[in-house]
Amino acid sequence: MHKFLVRAASGIVYAAVIIFAIVYGGWALWTLAIAFAVIGICELDRMAMGFSRKTLPIFLIDILAVLALICLAVCPYSIILWIVLQIARLITAYTLRKKYPELKIATVATSYIGIPFCCMVLEPMHRLPLLIFVMLWLNDSGAYIVGSLIGKHKLCPSVSPNKTWEGFFGGVAITLIGTYFLQRYCASFFGMETYAIGIWMLLSASTCVFGTIGDLIESKLKRNYGFKDSGNWIPGHGGLLDRIDSFLIAFPVAFLILFFI
Repeated sequence: MHKFLVRAASGIVYAAVIIFAIVYGGWALWTLAIAFAVIGICELDRMAMGFSRKTLPIFLIDILAVLALICLAVCPYSIILWIVLQIARLITAYTLRKKYPELKIATVATSYIGIPFCCMVLEPMHRLPLLIFVMLWLNDSGAYIVGSLIGKHKLCPSVSPNKTWEGFFGGVAITLIGTYFLQRYCASFFGMETYAIGIWMLLSASTCVFGTIGDLIESKLKRNYGFKDSGNWIPGHGGLLDRIDSFLIAFPVAFLILFFI
């Protein structure tokens, strides 16, 4: 019971922080993006190579690199800094390659964490990230409920043995239903009243699919590195990456969908 209460309380605080930062916008949104990006890259690096005096330069380079990607939203020239940092990281990784072979994921690591949060602060409809978070929360809840009740066929047992196809489709169905009501009653709140229901459903379906892919990617990383959780930032939930893994893939896809539409 105590664990459930801790998990529920920390989940409420986590959701409240996200909602406040995105709705308020401005400095709050930037603070959220920077904090999530820095914590996320630190968790990823810690799983890949641990934290020590020798790996400290890699941590610092990666933190600066994800910040450079976020700054692309206001200064396109920060891509130059990002490139310089990637070169520095590759050189450092080469010198430590025997002890830390995972360091070869230089560009992929910082892009994986940095690009979604660059899109978050760049997006003119700054409440789109909140809509994607809500869709992901609906999907996770639906998948858990349906999977617990009738889940039998494993979705990807070698990576995430608890996920089932029944849970996946149940999550998609509940998210689509929830999206219908969001579009009907909350479109103006999200700043998307000009978009037809078909666009909302496309966003909803893509969020479910790519959110699940993001979840599986992070599960695969944890399994490869021998970790159950990416960290312990959120009591009862694990690390931050455990909470935003779906968002890291789903949100850039949603951003691109609206960009091309």
